[in-house]
Amino acid sequence: MSSTRDALMDRAEFYIRTGGYSSFSFRDLAKDLAIKSASVHYHFPTKTDLGTAVMQRYNDRFKAALPDPSLTTLTAPEHVRHYIMMFYTEMMQNQSMCLCAVLSVEQMLLQPALTDSVDAFYTLNLDWLTSVFQLSPQPALPKAQAVQRATQVLATLQGALIGASARTEADYFIMAAKALYKDLFGKDLRFPSTH
Repeated sequence: MSSTRDALMDRAEFYIRTGGYSSFSFRDLAKDLAIKSASVHYHFPTKTDLGTAVMQRYNDRFKAALPDPSLTTLTAPEHVRHYIMMFYTEMMQNQSMCLCAVLSVEQMLLQPALTDSVDAFYTLNLDWLTSVFQLSPQPALPKAQAVQRATQVLATLQGALIGASARTEADYFIMAAKALYKDLFGKDLRFPSTH
């Protein structure tokens, strides 16, 4: 039963990433998995329930990949490098749009439960980045400045992902990320050579 639920979320995530939230129906999912539409409704009564579950799973995956700044010995530059590489790896592995970026663009079409899940992604990321920029002895930034830096990082990386997708060019993301990192820390950022 849980495997069907996971498979439905996998397909829904694929559709959202490649065509947007409006690009598929429960009938499409049923056809893809060779099940009845009633089976889709059994697991997810509404499309909002499905979208919210997909977004929650995405948030959980992202949160699990973020090291706790208070429990590691990583510096702020090392944390931000790790964060940038998470976005880069996601882009290279999925060859599609960031789930949250797609849903953010379609926000006016979404039900509140789903927009709340999208907002939770932003809150998770901004809170984590803010705590990173408040680490000592980098030096630690005051809260207001740390929030500004956090917003700069997230906005730049999401914009870079959208641009890389539009241009089908990973180097677009790489150049933006390198410039961001140099601006923040005065250091060069290296990417894997296999891009």
